[in-house]
Amino acid sequence: THPNPDVKLRFNWNSALAQDPFNHATIYFGSQFVHKSVDKGDTWELISPDLTTNDPEKQKQYLSGGITMDATGAENYTTILAIEPSPLEKGLLWVGTDDGQLQLTRDGGKSWTNLTGKLTGLPKNAWIPQIRASKYNAGEAYVIVNNYRQFDFKPYLFHTTDYGQTWKQMLNKDETFGYTLALVQDPVEPNLLFLGTEHGLYVSIDKGTNWTKWTNGYPSVSTMDLAIQPRENDLVMGTFGRAAWVLDDIRPLREIAKKGASTLKNTLKVYPAPNAYITANQQASGTRFAADAMYIGKNRPRGAMITYTVNKPEAKKDSPQTTGKKKKGKKSKAAATPAQTDTTQVAYDTIWFRFYNNKNELIRTLTKKYKEDGMYRMYWHLDEKGINFPSRNEPNKKRGEPSGVQVVPGMYKLVMQFGNKKDSTHITVKFDPRLDIPQQDLTANYQARKTIESQIKIAGEAMAQLRDSKKTVDAILKQLKDKGDEFDSLRNLSKATNDSINALMDELVGPKNERQGITAEEFPSIMDFYYKNFMYLGSFNKPGPTQARTMAQAKNKLLPWLAKTNQFYTTTWPAYQKMVENANLSPFKTIKQFKLE
Repeated sequence: THPNPDVKLRFNWNSALAQDPFNHATIYFGSQFVHKSVDKGDTWELISPDLTTNDPEKQKQYLSGGITMDATGAENYTTILAIEPSPLEKGLLWVGTDDGQLQLTRDGGKSWTNLTGKLTGLPKNAWIPQIRASKYNAGEAYVIVNNYRQFDFKPYLFHTTDYGQTWKQMLNKDETFGYTLALVQDPVEPNLLFLGTEHGLYVSIDKGTNWTKWTNGYPSVSTMDLAIQPRENDLVMGTFGRAAWVLDDIRPLREIAKKGASTLKNTLKVYPAPNAYITANQQASGTRFAADAMYIGKNRPRGAMITYTVNKPEAKKDSPQTTGKKKKGKKSKAAATPAQTDTTQVAYDTIWFRFYNNKNELIRTLTKKYKEDGMYRMYWHLDEKGINFPSRNEPNKKRGEPSGVQVVPGMYKLVMQFGNKKDSTHITVKFDPRLDIPQQDLTANYQARKTIESQIKIAGEAMAQLRDSKKTVDAILKQLKDKGDEFDSLRNLSKATNDSINALMDELVGPKNERQGITAEEFPSIMDFYYKNFMYLGSFNKPGPTQARTMAQAKNKLLPWLAKTNQFYTTTWPAYQKMVENANLSPFKTIKQFKLE
């Protein structure tokens, strides 16, 4: 309320609200006046006169020609939109209104200075929806202005460094920007600015001299507000469509803003990685499969976030570089020998990511194909190199290195390579802070998984040898297809040998299932016991008696199978091989002579 009961307060739909940076119990609220509370809103006092134009011609909502007033009473004009206390100078407040007034106090509201006339180029009665006080200099501020309500769609952004005595318009009048709505200056690097406009997000790494539209993953939407979360170093964007977008980890942009755009010209540059977390996740409450009836935001990808830039060097006449493309009759050696140092033959076609543990042991290798220069982001899912599980089918080599067990919390090193250039960074992996699980339990779980994996690896190698043997037998049977009765003994032994191989495969991975739909086997295979190991072990907990029992059961199933497999290759296979060799099978068919009758 106002001390004078005859004074009606005018509040905008988006009334200004601010918290004092020196005393968080003190808040400010704007009508046409600035209201202050020192007790979190229990009591209020006025600390300003009317800071708007107080134009009575703009205050005739009730004379609307018969149109009913909005029930909220928020259809007001000549109101305060922005209150911005300085984080560096106590008592300094900037105020912006919806009718183009910019006001300043440096003594907590005892005296006010109208700075409107100082802003050269400020449209009359334009909106000032946001003011950003600098965290670096007390007299510095950025003022957002838009005037689209008067059919002026130009972008306006004003900047001062001397408490508003002089101002600089930081944007040209190009309407393709979209009119301005919000700005935030990075709290760590002053050269890094983010600007929200009607047409999306813009970024400047030189304090507003140049602007670049951010198009990767963010649409050209009305960007109403911006905030930087200091703990995660994330940029959060609020849109007119009531969406909240997050640009994860802006620290690479900070480094570019600090060192200059020349950083992007490095052949390879990997930026410091944020902490990565091993987390326990569960399905969100609500419908199981969300569609148009339920809207769910996208979570940040799990794992370690890695940001890097690549800039392929131009080929030099005296040092020709390969393109990485295969030529007829020759194989590209780029992928096979990534560490070559011959500068005259360096292939810039593959980007390598090698991860090392604290013992400097290589635990994971990932690759990406080079496409074009620029800044990129990828995620390491905190897994080690895995194994090929036993299968009747050959592993798909195009999929690259298989994924393995999850690492334990600790420090890891990433070494990147592009051509003959390398760069590195460290990644700190932490455990979910919401769960109280000791490091030794996580390590015990990890070691149990590695033990299970090592046993499956041996089974997989045995299975691979059985696959090769089966291919050999199948090829011999194919040769025998057109042979005469004299090869019946070898033909029968080949079929028997094939049956022995199939029996061993069935015991390890289960018989071929020709049935359709969801089915269950009558008798579990050896691998079923190992799959149960992982299920019983869980993700984090220390193995207990149940886990020890299931691990022993699987091992006790595998050991006799390995013995039978070894016995097969000790007796059956050598005998078969000898019979094949004695048969002296030739790939050549009997040839005929051809002549006309």
